[in-house]
Amino acid sequence: MKKIYINLIFLSLLLLGACKKDKGDVMLQPRGERDVVEVMQRETKGDFTMFLEALEVTGIGKQLRVEANQNPSKRYIVFAPTNKAFGALLLQLGTASVAQTDITVLTETVKAHIHELPNSEKNLKLTDLTEGDYKTLQAGRDVYVNFDCDGNPYLNGKTIVAFERASKNGYVYGIEDVIFQPTSTIAEILNSDPDLSVLNQLVNKAGLAAFFADASKSYTLLAPSNAALFDVGFDPATFDTPEEIAFLDSVLRYHVIGGRVFGLSVCNEKPYVSLLGQDIQLDAAGIIGGEYNDFVEFTGQNAHFAKNGVIHKVDYPIVPSTLNIRQRLAQLPENPANLANSFAIAKQALALTGLDVELEKKSRITVMLPNDAAFTAFLSLNNFASIYDVPVDKLTILLEYHIITRRAFFNDFSTSTSNIVTMKTVQGEEMPTPVADNVNYVFTASPYNAPAGRIDMKLTNGNMHVLRKIQVPKALNLKQVP
Repeated sequence: MKKIYINLIFLSLLLLGACKKDKGDVMLQPRGERDVVEVMQRETKGDFTMFLEALEVTGIGKQLRVEANQNPSKRYIVFAPTNKAFGALLLQLGTASVAQTDITVLTETVKAHIHELPNSEKNLKLTDLTEGDYKTLQAGRDVYVNFDCDGNPYLNGKTIVAFERASKNGYVYGIEDVIFQPTSTIAEILNSDPDLSVLNQLVNKAGLAAFFADASKSYTLLAPSNAALFDVGFDPATFDTPEEIAFLDSVLRYHVIGGRVFGLSVCNEKPYVSLLGQDIQLDAAGIIGGEYNDFVEFTGQNAHFAKNGVIHKVDYPIVPSTLNIRQRLAQLPENPANLANSFAIAKQALALTGLDVELEKKSRITVMLPNDAAFTAFLSLNNFASIYDVPVDKLTILLEYHIITRRAFFNDFSTSTSNIVTMKTVQGEEMPTPVADNVNYVFTASPYNAPAGRIDMKLTNGNMHVLRKIQVPKALNLKQVP
């Protein structure tokens, strides 16, 4: 009797195990062997029940699970909206539940959240991808993947990726928004946003409307508001002659960058080439061209994500340069009565070394130009009667040390003596940039009445800053004015 009782207990345990398996293999699957659907069921604390229901109702969840067992080479990245995100979608659609949602809309929505990876021997994470468009299972509804300055992934420039979970046939990423494909072009957005109506009129006047309507290409438009344009005299009624229209065309093209540039992905002072051909420099703070160069900032990240690009609203229009560094140097004053605002010695030095001609050939550089007061103090300290007494080879080294090999703006330089920023120079050494204050730099007139003053001179092939003190490289055995 005892033997029969033990056998019955053993049989009961077997039946209980079988029942558990019948109710869902998930219960018995080790963590590393779960597919993408099982991961959402078991490892997400119930945050994705609505998306799981959508997978079940549409049959896509079953398809993913079958493929996980029958075709292991098929791998996916699933972007799973949280219940909060999916609930917001249902509210927008005017439906009370997943089950009551139109099956076509539901199927397209689910498919738009699944990217099939190319055949691979291993899973690929989102961070293994490069920035760009990726196709989803729903034709025509690509997702754009980009990364912030810490390498965190974002979708379409703003959808936050909350977490990632690995599965045997891909990765699951929890997201805090439902992914929507933009339906309007930049031209259509300009035509519908009342805050950009003046810009839209200017675009039409310059004949660029068709350009922004082209959905086969992508652009980033830096869009000044109506108030910003009127504030600096960009009234559509004032552009009539061929010369005025040509100027308008150049200004508008200077506000456009090829491709999509998201504010989240601008991590350092990087030059982007505008459609005019001149650089636009953005920094991580959303400042265009440097803090004191045009003083233009994003007024909101990714104000519009368009079918063919991104629109960032900015607080002022930016005007392209018309002069290069050599041309601007020629315009600088020579005033012996006011050495702080005189550049005769600098011009002589550049001519003696031939660097004045070389400057015209270079691009994306920054000239740290000492004024005559700085040169006079340096020459006196080193016992030179004039700039002509300095050996040309030493003078060349000295001047090349004052040319930085990138566009540098005032807010790029050292902020204090305890936080010195060094920058590579044409001479080869790294220059510890002087602290950004009016002791070391000469401020010039500020555009748009920016109270801090303007120090940068933005030119077609680089920038120029006026120094009050000459910097001396280690390669020269010369004294530097303290």
